Amino acid sequence: MSAVAVNGKSGMKRKREESSKSILSTAAPPAKKRMVVTPWRDIAEFSAVYDWLFSKQTTPANRRKALSQMRIWSLRRGSLCPASVLATGVLVQAQLEDKQGNPNIQTTYASAFTRFFNFMSSIMQGFNMTSMYDTAKQLGLQSFIVDLRHLCAHGQELPPAEVLRHTSEHCMEWLRNYYWLPQNETMTNLDAPKLQRKDKAAFEKELRNLMEIYDLALECQLMGAEKLKAVSKLKSSTEFNKIRVYCSAKKIKTTTEILDKVISDLSAAIKRQNSSMKDLLDIYTASVLKMKYFLGAGLKHTENEELVIQATQNLFRLFAVQGYIENIFVAFVQLAENPNADDESRQGASYWATKMLQTFGMLRKMKRMYTEELDKNPNTKTVDFTTLNKSEISKLMRTLLIHSGCDLTLTLVFGECPKKPRSWVFEREFLMNRVDPLTPHSVPIFNSLLPLVEPPLTAEQRNDLTKLCDIKIQHINQEKTKNPKNLPMDDQTDDKNTSEGTTFGIWTLEKDNNWTTCALGVLPTNLSEIA
Repeated sequence: MSAVAVNGKSGMKRKREESSKSILSTAAPPAKKRMVVTPWRDIAEFSAVYDWLFSKQTTPANRRKALSQMRIWSLRRGSLCPASVLATGVLVQAQLEDKQGNPNIQTTYASAFTRFFNFMSSIMQGFNMTSMYDTAKQLGLQSFIVDLRHLCAHGQELPPAEVLRHTSEHCMEWLRNYYWLPQNETMTNLDAPKLQRKDKAAFEKELRNLMEIYDLALECQLMGAEKLKAVSKLKSSTEFNKIRVYCSAKKIKTTTEILDKVISDLSAAIKRQNSSMKDLLDIYTASVLKMKYFLGAGLKHTENEELVIQATQNLFRLFAVQGYIENIFVAFVQLAENPNADDESRQGASYWATKMLQTFGMLRKMKRMYTEELDKNPNTKTVDFTTLNKSEISKLMRTLLIHSGCDLTLTLVFGECPKKPRSWVFEREFLMNRVDPLTPHSVPIFNSLLPLVEPPLTAEQRNDLTKLCDIKIQHINQEKTKNPKNLPMDDQTDDKNTSEGTTFGIWTLEKDNNWTTCALGVLPTNLSEIA
C-alpha cells in the first residue's frame, strides 16, 4: 500500500556534534512530502504496531503480535522493507526470548546487536570497519554501540547479559525516536483515486504533443504547404514554431516527413508503455479524438478526398499494427452518437467510422475470395493479411485488392494485427445497441454495419432495420422543427405557461415586447397607467 510521508528518507536523520562538555543534537530541516510504497496497508496498521511496541501498557503478547506483523511486512516487501523495521524485529525477538528464560540469551542478544547495526548502517554509504564510527555518528548512535557490536561479532568473550539487556532497551528507545515516532506523526494515507502517476502524465503530454504536430502537418499538407517556407505563410507564428522545433530536432524539412516521423514516434512511445500502463488505450484514443483537423479533413476536402486518404493511410496502419483499430472504430462511433459533442466532431467521427467499415467490408470480401480460390487450387500461395499494413505487398494480395471492387484511392487500406487476427464482422447485439442512440450523424455508420453483421441479416430484416432507422430520424427532425432552440419539451411547456401569465400584481407586461431595446433598470411598462 502507498503512503505519503513528510520525512524525505525512511527515517529522520539526526546529526550530533560532540564536544568535550556535551553532545548537542540538531534536527534535520523539514522535507517536502513524497510518495513511498510501504509494506503496511495504511497508517492505522502502522500505528497499531507502534502502540504494541512502545505503549506503556504493552504486554509480551502485544509485542509478539507486533513481531508477527513486522514479519508479514518483511514478506510483503522483501529487501525493500525499511531497515529500521527489520532492526526493530531482531531486537524484539531477542527481548521476547529473554522474557521466556532462554539459557543462551547472550548469544541471542549478540546476534541481534550485530544484525541491528548492520541493518541501520545499510542506510548510509559506509560499510567497512573504519567507517562504522562515522556511520554511528551520522545516525545519531553513541559510539559505545559500535564497540558493543565489535565485541559481539569478534570478541572472545560476550558481554554480560545485564549489559546486553539494558543496551537493547536503549536501542529500542533510539529506534522509537529515530524512526517510529516521526513516521507515526507525519505519515498520511494516499488518496489513490486522485493520484496521477508521473509516467502517465508524461505519456499523456508526449502523445498530446505528437498528435498536435500530426494535426498541424496534416492540415499544411492538404492545403498544399509541403515545405517549411510555405508552412510559415499558412500557420500562425506559435503553430509554425512548434513545427519548426520538431523539424529541427528530427532533422526533417517537409510535412510528408513530419507525418512519417510522428507515426514512428507514436509507435515507439506505445512500445515503451505497452506492458506497464493500464490506461494506455484510453489515453491513446482520447488523443486521437482531440485532433480537430484530422476529424474534419474528409469533409473539408471532398473534392480531393484521395489526398486525405493517402495522407492518413499510415496512421490507420499504425492503429492496425498496434491492435487498436477496433477500439478506434468504436471511439468514432460513440463520438458520432454523443449528443453533447459539437456537430463538426460528430460529422468527422461519422466519416472516419464509415471509411473504416468500407475497409472492413473489403477485407471480408478479400478473405472470402481467397478461401474460394484455395478450395479450387490447394497449391495457392499463402496470404498474410498483416502485410497490408506495409507499403509493399505481394502480387496475390494486390490482385485481391483490385478484385474487391473498391476504389483504392478512396479506401483506407490496412490489414490485421499480427497478435489479434479477426474476421471483421460484428455481432447483432452491437448493431441493435446503435438503434437507441441513433442520430443523423450515426445513420451512415448504422447502414454500413448492416452487411457486416454475423449471423447475416435477411433482406427482410435489413429492410425493417432501414425503415426503423428512417422513422427514428424522421421523429428527430420533427422534434427539431417543433423545438428550434433544441430545448427539452418540459422547458417549452414552462415557457408557454410563463408567457400566458403577464400580470404580476400592479405590473402588466406588454406581449411580445422587445426587451433588448430597454435600458438597464427600466421596465417596458407604461408608468402612467400605474399612477
